[in-house]
Amino acid sequence: MSDIQIQIRCRDEQYRRIVDYAREKVETALRHTSRPILYARVWLDRSADPAVARPAEASVEVDVNGTVIRARADAPTQVEAIDLMQDRLRARMARLTRH
Repeated sequence: MSDIQIQIRCRDEQYRRIVDYAREKVETALRHTSRPILYARVWLDRSADPAVARPAEASVEVDVNGTVIRARADAPTQVEAIDLMQDRLRARMARLTRH
């Protein structure tokens, strides 16, 4: 798993710790598969609108040996959005493993 490059796109690159946190969470979710991971892409964004209840967004797209898996989450903070995204990615990976 350590040889896979995880691309992370973040609107504001100054949040290096958040980018590293997202990378760690995706690596952890993907660690439990024996199938080849062809790519993993993460998008982190935040709405500038103060009226938005859950402004932080985290999305991931992973190609697992030709099967694309996506997970997305919105939350009040970026850390919460990343954690929810990881939970959804793990669930989808578990479903793929069972089939």
